[in-house]
Amino acid sequence: MESLLVIILGVFVLHYLSQRQDQAAEKLIGGAFDRFERIYNGVKYACLDATVVRRSLHREIALPLVPSPNYSARALCRTEEGDWFWFDSEIRFMKLKHTRITPCSKKEALEALKDTPEILQHYFPDCNKQQQSA
Repeated sequence: MESLLVIILGVFVLHYLSQRQDQAAEKLIGGAFDRFERIYNGVKYACLDATVVRRSLHREIALPLVPSPNYSARALCRTEEGDWFWFDSEIRFMKLKHTRITPCSKKEALEALKDTPEILQHYFPDCNKQQQSA
């Protein structure tokens, strides 16, 4: 009986630590996102002024009850001027290893959003009309 209690308590503690680790990773990436900007070909890609259209946070260890010290994040963003870019970030042992901005075309953004019709309709309203006429 005591063993069962210890196992249940251990699972609860691991779940709690896993959730806290995920929150810490999101906070680290969010802090890096807010202050990151680059200029490519005369176009300023500033994360602070951009709209995050789609984001994903991936753990290196995909088991739900095991805290992971390594994460990667990717966000598709749109600037106020309508330029699209990817923001990539990587955390190793709960320290920010690198961040990167990669400009992308409207076609690439459209391709990335094709499985989320409500977001696709919001940012590419002409796309749905073209698909219906085809």
